[in-house]
Amino acid sequence: MTSTQPVRAGRTAAMVMLLGGDQVAVTPEGRALIARLELSCGIELAHRATRDTPAAAQRIRLRKACIRTWMDELARRDPNITLQLVVPGAGLAPLALDWCAMHPHCHAIELDYEQVDAKRALIDQCAPAALSKRITCATTDLRAIDATRNALVASGWNFARPALWVFEGLSYYISSDELAALIRLAFSGSSETKVILEFSGPRHSLSPAARADTEAYHQFIAEQLGRNDLEVTDIDALARSAHAQIERLVDPSMIEEALAFPRFFLAAGDSAMRMALLAPAQIPSQTHTQ
Repeated sequence: MTSTQPVRAGRTAAMVMLLGGDQVAVTPEGRALIARLELSCGIELAHRATRDTPAAAQRIRLRKACIRTWMDELARRDPNITLQLVVPGAGLAPLALDWCAMHPHCHAIELDYEQVDAKRALIDQCAPAALSKRITCATTDLRAIDATRNALVASGWNFARPALWVFEGLSYYISSDELAALIRLAFSGSSETKVILEFSGPRHSLSPAARADTEAYHQFIAEQLGRNDLEVTDIDALARSAHAQIERLVDPSMIEEALAFPRFFLAAGDSAMRMALLAPAQIPSQTHTQ
């Protein structure tokens, strides 16, 4: 492995990694990748988030732990599903690198529109060739479905084989229609494909304190990106549009209980964050009611 200058993460990405702490990477290769990132630009944002919305760090840790737990469970249930991993909006996060490091037969495709070459170089520096070559980093605008499909095919995506798609963070930055189109693309191949989706649900059912916290945090993040707010996802409407069925739907309080985390959230109304496990719908109109 050769030395290189650190890769500078964007302000919000750096903040998320700082808040996520030891939940961000779980293998030596993944931790090596994080160590090569310049995260100083996120320090001020992380301090402000911790001060103003103390639940933010816990949500990030919970979503990462939940994703890994579900991936492990899916791999035990049917290893074929997790042999082909697709991560839209992968950014500089080490999810695919961690997973492929722990699963020597898995191939992963990361999709994003910026810092893709830098991510490719980081993976090459942090992993042996036998591992690095199993991860493809492709540049695409995820809002352009035909281009994204072409990028997947060029990266070796096998439509006939089941795949696991992991959407972490992406749903906050693209419209519901764009998100549904990506999930339809995921399900356009094998009927055994699964999608893990992290998203923000509607705020009307939250407690007053949680609603104020959510609005403040989302608007704080949106401000860094020149937006007014982050996207909210109606999971039932999304499932109908994406022709998906919801196999699991959990909130942070449920994740804390299931994974024995310190309790920060006591009920569904304490946070808008949700995690869903989606599969292709058996009937187009199938929905889920919380």
